[in-house]
Amino acid sequence: MPLDPYPSPSMSDGDRIVHLDFMRNAIAMAQIALENSETPVGCVLVHNNQIISRGMNGTNQSFNGTRHAEFVALNNYISRNGFHTIDSGVEENNRTSGVGDDSSSTQRRIREDSLGILANCTLYVTVEPCIMCASLLRQVGIRRVFFGAWNEKFGGTGGVLDVHKIAGSLKDSSSQKGDYEVSGGWLREEAILLLRRFYLQENERAPEPRDKGKRIFNPIVSDIIDISYHT
Repeated sequence: MPLDPYPSPSMSDGDRIVHLDFMRNAIAMAQIALENSETPVGCVLVHNNQIISRGMNGTNQSFNGTRHAEFVALNNYISRNGFHTIDSGVEENNRTSGVGDDSSSTQRRIREDSLGILANCTLYVTVEPCIMCASLLRQVGIRRVFFGAWNEKFGGTGGVLDVHKIAGSLKDSSSQKGDYEVSGGWLREEAILLLRRFYLQENERAPEPRDKGKRIFNPIVSDIIDISYHT
């Protein structure tokens, strides 16, 4: 469990208000996911204090286990800026985006600028990114991540693994993006309560549906002393 106190002593009240506002936008996306029978995880991608993309879990409706909120938000941003989606792969992107064709240099420059924006973006997500998403965020060069609830089973930014930190032996590799900052515990209670509501719902797609009629919603979220960390 993280040891640094929350909120960070060096953070101003104004900054906290801004971060909480963006987290509320992420919570709103998670609420939409819940209403669509998806695991209620939502996120927003922010650049220069403006939301440039939103995402929510879509694994159930898409039958695609990679449709996590972070993937969806990044796909939405990338596809709007002249790229194929992340799923298309680097090889297809290079083949169809004019790599190696001088006549498309302007288009390539626009795309490079769009990707460069991600290095100055902050992601706000209701649940700690899983190992897969934490790796993706590092690969695209994200700057910071703020999240709500810890992911104790699959967390990639400290919950289980520290994917957001590069091992010392890899830091000098030009192919590796740098570490990104992480701060957890933002609107944690709201994020947890959404998850609890989801797990009370019946899953009609389960191979062997469980009877959840006797389950009771618990609105109390236990306090923890240390609920944030910064790297």
